[in-house]
Amino acid sequence: MNIDTIKKYYPFIMFIVIIVLSLLLFQTRSTLKQERKMRKYQMEQDAQNISTLKDSIISTFNKKLNAYEFEKDNYVVQKLADLEKYNKSLTEELKKVKGDVIAAIKTDAIIDLGTVTVDNNLEVLDSNLYGLKFDSQYKDDGFEQHIAGTSKFYMIPNNTTNKWELKPDSTFFDINTSRINVTYGFKEEDDAYKVFAISKSPKIIFDDLTGGYIIKKQPIPAPKKPKKWGIGPYAGYGVNTGSDGNVRFGWSVGISIHYNIFQW
Repeated sequence: MNIDTIKKYYPFIMFIVIIVLSLLLFQTRSTLKQERKMRKYQMEQDAQNISTLKDSIISTFNKKLNAYEFEKDNYVVQKLADLEKYNKSLTEELKKVKGDVIAAIKTDAIIDLGTVTVDNNLEVLDSNLYGLKFDSQYKDDGFEQHIAGTSKFYMIPNNTTNKWELKPDSTFFDINTSRINVTYGFKEEDDAYKVFAISKSPKIIFDDLTGGYIIKKQPIPAPKKPKKWGIGPYAGYGVNTGSDGNVRFGWSVGISIHYNIFQW
């Protein structure tokens, strides 16, 4: 290629160079921006999980629900293996679950009914065998318990002392059932992800409430409808007008408002 050819196509060559450099610049800027976002996201995620390690369960009464609400910061990880860094025992337990774990909530609740007084009814069960029948029931909007049975004992006369001798036998339960109504879930509040439990029973107290949310296993969101209209810089080759107003074929750059008729 001689010098005359270079001079002839110099504007075109420079245009191509500028376009390529601009594209590389935009790509580099976009990559750096994405990396900054990813670093920020990872830092926020680490802060969330470290906060979960230190956080304790907060209990409040929700007047709208007329129920007790327990909440605690929640682990948020990319994959299940990442959870091991923060909670090894929960991770080992979830690894044994059949299928891919999307999210998990682990709880430990105490139900304390306090002192309970139950009426007894004396019954004759057999010769010298007696029983004290009892029936205890507790029920509120979030917890229900029903225990019923008989405590058996012998009452044998002693002809020598002319006194009765009491000998214990056994206690058996005819009914021993409990019903618990608790709502669990995840929520976002004050820029933090939390796990929560809702109970309408004042007798239920949570002393462990641990949640794990695995991002990569979440359902894929529905695709967004692409926009038809757009605005931005453009570069291309086609029919345009020169500075003299004449129609010509050539390269052009600028800012455009465009409408996409076909999209794929």
